[in-house]
Amino acid sequence: MNTLFAYYRLFAVSIWLLAVAMSWTWNIVDDVREKNSIAKVTARAFFEQIIAARQWNLMHGGIYVYSTDLIPPNPYLPKEKQFIRDEHGNMLTLVNPSYMTRQIAEISQKKGQVRFHLTSLTPLRPENKPYPWEIPRLEAFARGSLEESSFTQEDGEEIYHYMAPLPYRKSCSPCHAAADQPKGNIRGALSVSLPIPFHKSPWPLLLSHLFVAITGIVGILFFGGRLAQSRREILKSNNQLAREIEERKETEKKLISIKKNLEHSVNNRTVELRKTNAILDKKVTEQQNIEASLVSITDEFIQIFNSAPDGMYVIDRNFNIIRANRAYCKLTGKSIEAIQGRKCYEVFSGPPCHTENCPLTRIIRGAERIEVEVQKIRDDDTVIPCIVTATPFREPGGKLTGIIQVTRDINNWKKIENSLSATAEHLRARNMELEDFAHVISHDLKEPLMLIQAFSDRIRVKYAKDLTQKGVGYLERIESSSKRMEHLIDGLLTYSRVSSKAIPFERVELKTIINSVLDDLAVKIEKAHASIHIDNDLPVIEADPLQIRQLFQNIIGNSLKYYHRERNPEITIKRILFPDQYDNQTYIRFSIEDNGIGFKKEYQTVVFDIFQRLHTSRQFQGTGIGLSICKKIIDRHHGTISAEGVPEQGAKFIITLPLQQKNPCKENKRDDSLIDIVMNRR
Repeated sequence: MNTLFAYYRLFAVSIWLLAVAMSWTWNIVDDVREKNSIAKVTARAFFEQIIAARQWNLMHGGIYVYSTDLIPPNPYLPKEKQFIRDEHGNMLTLVNPSYMTRQIAEISQKKGQVRFHLTSLTPLRPENKPYPWEIPRLEAFARGSLEESSFTQEDGEEIYHYMAPLPYRKSCSPCHAAADQPKGNIRGALSVSLPIPFHKSPWPLLLSHLFVAITGIVGILFFGGRLAQSRREILKSNNQLAREIEERKETEKKLISIKKNLEHSVNNRTVELRKTNAILDKKVTEQQNIEASLVSITDEFIQIFNSAPDGMYVIDRNFNIIRANRAYCKLTGKSIEAIQGRKCYEVFSGPPCHTENCPLTRIIRGAERIEVEVQKIRDDDTVIPCIVTATPFREPGGKLTGIIQVTRDINNWKKIENSLSATAEHLRARNMELEDFAHVISHDLKEPLMLIQAFSDRIRVKYAKDLTQKGVGYLERIESSSKRMEHLIDGLLTYSRVSSKAIPFERVELKTIINSVLDDLAVKIEKAHASIHIDNDLPVIEADPLQIRQLFQNIIGNSLKYYHRERNPEITIKRILFPDQYDNQTYIRFSIEDNGIGFKKEYQTVVFDIFQRLHTSRQFQGTGIGLSICKKIIDRHHGTISAEGVPEQGAKFIITLPLQQKNPCKENKRDDSLIDIVMNRR
């Protein structure tokens, strides 16, 4: 705890120093902000004065003054405005806003204070050529900026530069042609340079913050020390109180001894007895308070003990029931008076009683927890299936005095288990019915179909010459429908056999399966001029080899059937890695992608429904069962399959399969949904 208090003090000091540092940083930033604000306001005021003087000049159309060496005629004005003469013959020249601004800047520069500079990217006068720091700001004004300002160091002095644009106006036309109007309607700009002797000593701020920091640290350490001292005093008082309690216990023992010998020494120790009685009265009062607390705690324990839903009872080392709750009484059919004090095997017997598997016997030998399922027998020979859980019951010192045993009635569970067994038997009977139904499909339905095909062949052979063109068309439609019916029956048989005729899972190499499928489809691949690309990173998985072969054959066959007529089909089979947070050592994900005719987004889920077709039989032959078989194969292998498609661009099937099956022995279950599918189809 002393170390913990030291950590607390260190943490408080760190927080205090951080707060002082943040305050000092904020004051420095605020000084800089105030400095910039004062400089900008001052420079903007000078700039506005110059602009006001220019506007005054502009209101009067320029001011004529007597020409001197310092004020020569403006050569950039028209000749008729460069100068005039008064009645005495003295020459006056026109001072326009720009000329006046330049004169003011020269006067201010001679005084060595505020400096003004009228400039432009295309100046008429050489002295108006922009300074290097003015060029990027003029370009910024052309892009729409309204003002620019910053501090710079020049000859060891801090100078604040403020600059704002001067827009092109009609009054500029006498000196500046309209064709000379720059981009953004900005003719030039006026800069104001102020020397700002704004040097504020950092020492007062630094010393004040150092004083606050040191004061805070001293306060934290002082009060932390006082708290630590108070804690030590409390601990010392607690230890002293513990010693007093021990002393009181010893006194109680002595009082018992004194009480036994009291009759023999009453005459000789009357005075001592009175003193002892006073002390004894005080101890009795304390003992009564303790007993009242124990009674309250005992009542709470009994309420909790009796509210438990399972039967609970405490057994000592001699098999005697010390305590039992209401649930146990209800389970045994006896009252609490008929249970307490009796042997446990006399109240509620069962197979473990009087054997080595008795929970009490096993816990006495060292077991920490026993849980067994037994059948308890009442006195009326009623058998109740139960789960018995036993744990040691110890004294505060750790000595084993018996066990606490919990008995849970699982009769309802057994009824549910029997119900589930009956349901499983019913499902097995339904599977047998499904087997018989598949037999009817494979034999009884095929016999009339074979007759239809046989008689159609005879009509074509014997009476083909007597049939009209319309009759031949009818015959072809009969033959086409019979073939579709045959394919439909074969597809239903294949769909039903995914689970019923499945073989156990074994190690299957995916690339070998795919290569064998491509060998079977070699004729179709060559006819369609298709190219197949297979990823080499396809592992060995635990699966049904025949069904995995059928899976690839159906999907690759679909890609060869629904290829785009304007390009050769391309089919790519590649592995897709999971994101890093998933385990690539448990599952494999791969895709089968083609560049065929594709399908719309709303068909991504319905393509796996049985008898679901996206095209008519005239466009593409098929029964609509192939992808349903694929979905059922994937479900049997505890995987997932999804489809993505873009019309006229292609389709993509994404398949996820486990590398190892968790319960391969439970894969031969049947799905009786085939009966409903066929009946709805009929």
